[in-house]
Amino acid sequence: MTSLTQTVKAGFLKRNQWRLMSISVLLFIAAVLAWRYYESRYPSWYEEVRLSDGRIITIHQKREYYENYGTSQSWVTIDLPELGGKRVWHSYLMPQRADLVDGKVYVFGIPRGAKQLEYYRFPKYYMVAFQWTGASFERIPFQSVPVKIRDKENTFSCVPKPSTNRLLLATKTVEWCPARGANGELGKELHQEIYKRVADHLARAANWTDRSE
Repeated sequence: MTSLTQTVKAGFLKRNQWRLMSISVLLFIAAVLAWRYYESRYPSWYEEVRLSDGRIITIHQKREYYENYGTSQSWVTIDLPELGGKRVWHSYLMPQRADLVDGKVYVFGIPRGAKQLEYYRFPKYYMVAFQWTGASFERIPFQSVPVKIRDKENTFSCVPKPSTNRLLLATKTVEWCPARGANGELGKELHQEIYKRVADHLARAANWTDRSE
């Protein structure tokens, strides 16, 4: 009887051991797939950025990103003495520049699509700018951004492909984000007359008249 009981117990334990192993494998696969999904939906990376005063700093970018759409919203963490430490600029934009002039920190970016354009009321110069006030990043008219930092992007406005944990300045010097726009007219060099022309066209197409600066 004892031998039979031990045999039954051994069989029971063996069957359950395989079940537990199978469940563990399935949970592991599910965790890996969930992490890959999260990484594809919320890509993030550290990025070297050259400021207009010559300093090179490292920022952290994070996006909510859709393969068939692009960036929906973004978070840029900047660490500067002028900010009093690390601050996060959250927006529904593709960040284009983070810089400072005369001790004032400015950031700006471009809306990805119609939803973001409407949220920011179809900005006249397409780009949307913010200034650090000492408490938060507050929106300002794009023309209030100093001219010297309105000429080109210094942060990656797209999500790096292939993905990377750290985007070096040397890499950015060689390769930049693909130009946007119907004819590739919106690129790293910020020709404001071109950006404004595209913004005007989009506003007319949407019958939008109450536009922001």
